[in-house]
Amino acid sequence: MIEESHLKWVSLLIAVYLTVPLLGYILIPYLLYGNRSTKKRVILYVLGDIGHSPRMCYHALSFSEHGWQVEFCGYVEDALPRSIVEDPNITVHAIPTYRGRNGSKLLSMVRKVALQIFAITRQLWELRGSDYLLMQNPPTIPILPLAMLYRFTGCKLIIDWHNLGYSILQMKFGGSFWHPIIVIHYIVERLFAKFATYNLTVTKAMKNYLVNSFGLSSKRIAVLYDRPAAQFQPLPETCDRDRMLKTESFIKDLLPSDFDIKKGDKLIVTSTSFTADEDIGVLLGALKIYENSYEKFDQELPRIMCFITGKGPLKQKYVDQVMAYEWHRCKVEFLWLSAEDYPKLLRLCDYGVSLHTSSSGLDLPMKILDMLGSGLPVIASNYPVLDELLQHNVNGLKFIDRRELHESLIFAVKDSEIYKTLRKGALIEAENRWNSSWESAIGELKIIQ
Repeated sequence: MIEESHLKWVSLLIAVYLTVPLLGYILIPYLLYGNRSTKKRVILYVLGDIGHSPRMCYHALSFSEHGWQVEFCGYVEDALPRSIVEDPNITVHAIPTYRGRNGSKLLSMVRKVALQIFAITRQLWELRGSDYLLMQNPPTIPILPLAMLYRFTGCKLIIDWHNLGYSILQMKFGGSFWHPIIVIHYIVERLFAKFATYNLTVTKAMKNYLVNSFGLSSKRIAVLYDRPAAQFQPLPETCDRDRMLKTESFIKDLLPSDFDIKKGDKLIVTSTSFTADEDIGVLLGALKIYENSYEKFDQELPRIMCFITGKGPLKQKYVDQVMAYEWHRCKVEFLWLSAEDYPKLLRLCDYGVSLHTSSSGLDLPMKILDMLGSGLPVIASNYPVLDELLQHNVNGLKFIDRRELHESLIFAVKDSEIYKTLRKGALIEAENRWNSSWESAIGELKIIQ
């Protein structure tokens, strides 16, 4: 018989023997794997509107095409792209939208972050057991620290660097780096970036910055240039653009009655989020100079129809400026288009305009890719890294200020030979598409074989 003094140790051993299988086969799988399927699974996070986050939508579709289960998390403020909704491998998880209250902006920001932390934590718990978490940066807070903690479940982290979060905040706070919020943001961004398994960047310049300034390994970073999706296609030469302008419901009632593309009148378009790094005032100023040039120097300047698409915090400011000015040769319309109508508008225009100046100087505007993909030559605000995408007098024109933009507009709308040259360059660039670029970058990191 077992002595009474040894009985408690035998009981403990039996308890351990019974507990280990319970932990190994029930509790640990429940905590770490949740409802994981047999497919490889990736979580995509964008703390923005999914319908207007094209790069992340392209990621979702590409992973789906390779047989992955995609859990797409973000805000759903407008209609989702049909391709996302109809894809059986993609499930959208909406993050609750925070509606700010009157009062302190700082308090409102704290409330928003707290709500995001709660919503993201709950979603990550439900999606535990995923193979990868791919997050868009910026924004950095609170998603990056939460994503780092999520790595303890065995999930690998991929950061897709669209820009630098602290540099965007720096612009919002007047350019000073030493504001406490910016310093905290920089520390968080630099510190937690080291926990990423892999990184994707939109330019070579951004990759070099992460290696040299953040100390990340170049072997774990791949450059994935933005490319236009399939819906951004040039208008075929056989299409009657004049007829389409008169029949497309979203545009036909906006054109002036005397606007005539057969007489050389031009349509230009820009897309913007109406933030500090895109000064729409530069475009409006150039158009006002154009008006002055028409009235005082050149009565043969063609009409310009300018479409400004998007929404954001500074939109009403520019709407008021347009309403207060008496236009004669130019007309400006502000639009908010669906994901289906925006590509239709691009292919109907003559030129695209980019006012993006980049807070970090390291990213490239997606709007230029969409415009080039639609066969549109682009007139763009210049900064050094733009050379990775746009070549002056090849597939577009570059400018520094509103007077240079005005001069570019004069050349662009009056000289048919310039248009032919730039159009040819844009069509060549339009042949570069997302899927091949994505497969190359993701394959380089061995995420897909």
